[in-house]
Amino acid sequence: MTTDGKYIYGFVSTNERQNLGPIGIDQREVSILPCQDIAAVVSDLPFIQFDTIPKETLFRNLAIYQAVIERVMKDRYIIPVKFGAMIEGEEEIKRILKNGYGQINENLKQMEGKLELNVAALWSNFETVLKEIGEKEGIKRLKEEAISIPPDQVFQVKINVGKLVKESLDKKREECASLILNVLKKEAEGHRFFGVIDDSMILNVAFLINKDKQDVFEERVAELDVYYQNKINFRIVGPLPPYNFTTFEIKKVEFAKLNEAKEMLGLGEESTPMEIKETYKELSKKFHPDKYPGDPEAQERFEKITKASQMLTEYCQEEQCSFKEADVREWIGIRLLEQPGIFAG
Repeated sequence: MTTDGKYIYGFVSTNERQNLGPIGIDQREVSILPCQDIAAVVSDLPFIQFDTIPKETLFRNLAIYQAVIERVMKDRYIIPVKFGAMIEGEEEIKRILKNGYGQINENLKQMEGKLELNVAALWSNFETVLKEIGEKEGIKRLKEEAISIPPDQVFQVKINVGKLVKESLDKKREECASLILNVLKKEAEGHRFFGVIDDSMILNVAFLINKDKQDVFEERVAELDVYYQNKINFRIVGPLPPYNFTTFEIKKVEFAKLNEAKEMLGLGEESTPMEIKETYKELSKKFHPDKYPGDPEAQERFEKITKASQMLTEYCQEEQCSFKEADVREWIGIRLLEQPGIFAG
């Protein structure tokens, strides 16, 4: 037997309820459900454990999630919710919007008029770049030496050549990446780096820009293309919602785990953030592994206390919080991810 829940795509500023059609995951109707002057973009969906479904289904759902957010973005500014966020029903949506009103409203205002553009820069012809580096005097000389030296020494020379080529390539990439970044960040409100996939990639960055500066930003990319005489291939993905600058995560807790954490710290049925902090401080001093040399369980015990404190601190955001089962099961938390992104968390 399956139970329908609500899938949350993101948050928008509006006090009007609206239906966007069957564009959601599993072709479900997507709706905008308001509370005061903010709203959640949601659709009905049977409860899914997103981390257990086949990859093909996962990526199909991810593509739909992105398409819904980008459809909403055509009419409104939207703050995404991390992919895979499911809750029980409309009452929980109202609690999320009510409890997280301050955070959600503040971030919607901060991101109003902004969008994300992702820029990747790659060598247009990587083989040509390697050939040019190979013609440098020091590298060329080593290559020539390898022709005349005994066979048992050739391997080491090849290693040395490879190191020099790698060092020269990294230096060339860093110089180009620095120049590109310095030009583009002048037109942006912020930027976040992604890792380069391999040596053929120079730069991979997400830029947060004002919507009215998109044309100027893209002109700067075109100017860089001319400056490098098409030796670098620039790719722009977007405009996108600000996935990599502000993404919310919906948090729920299991009563059994929270109750275990509460008992580990020796807390009662109610507590405060300050009490949790002070209790952890005392226990961490008492049970620090340095005080129990030779005890193989000391480190594990200390880590459990730390994890319990972190769970309780995340749960207890009010001046006073209850650990009673009914209250814990009603609790829904919302937080901004420190490392935003679709899969971040």
